[in-house]
Amino acid sequence: MGVSRDGSVTVSCGTQDLGTGTRTYMVAIVAEELGLEMADVNEKIGDTRLGDANFSGGSSTAGSLSPAVKDAAMNARAEIAKAVAPVLGAKPEEVVFADRKISANGKTLDWKQACAALPSAGISARASGSRPIDGRRARACFAEVEVDTETGHVQVLRMIAVQDCGLPLNRLAVESQINGGMVQGIGMALLEGRVMDARLGVMVNSSFMDYKIPGCLEMPREMLPLIDDDDPRQQVVGVGEPPSIPPAAAIANAVFNACGCGSGSCRSSRQNSHGFESET
Repeated sequence: MGVSRDGSVTVSCGTQDLGTGTRTYMVAIVAEELGLEMADVNEKIGDTRLGDANFSGGSSTAGSLSPAVKDAAMNARAEIAKAVAPVLGAKPEEVVFADRKISANGKTLDWKQACAALPSAGISARASGSRPIDGRRARACFAEVEVDTETGHVQVLRMIAVQDCGLPLNRLAVESQINGGMVQGIGMALLEGRVMDARLGVMVNSSFMDYKIPGCLEMPREMLPLIDDDDPRQQVVGVGEPPSIPPAAAIANAVFNACGCGSGSCRSSRQNSHGFESET
């Protein structure tokens, strides 16, 4: 990352952003360390000219990249403090970054004034991720369902999902991800049935016209995502795909507890006169 004499701040990384929030948390981490607003920080990502980077996916991007971004921001902060401390008549370790200002020894400079004290080339700082990625995190889902014993219709009434994701970098995005996992679980458990042509081995309901996915009418009355507290001592762990894993099993178990499913499995297979096999 770099800070110029005009006060502009840029954080760069070669990784892509495939909906993993990379742009957002890179900017947020740098802004927090330098006492700036997120709008004050520019980001550059997804370019091989920016150097090697971890891939974007596998619930690993945030956990491996965010520590590197934080370390780079801390290194940049230390360099800025060294340059500005003489102007403030203070030691570098006494310099405080907050509210788009830099202060020490009873004196305060706004951000651009402080950056004017930097070398002509500005300052740059680098860091690389070195902390292990810990994917061994707990997750669970609870579902309450209503079953019509005459028609077999199942309605999910309430769902609660718990996800241990370490330190959440963006709480709203994490909650949205967990909600999305619950919606996917409803689809997997109740709606997304394949109809296969047994002779040709092809899927005959391969469009969203016939392959049903959850909509507004299938949503529970209550969906509650639960994540642990914002404890900065915790390691960042990617949320990613894990929230979509437990919900289908929770719904299946709820149906079993409501009415029983014989062997405990609600999976059925049948073949009609046209040779189609339907799985639900």
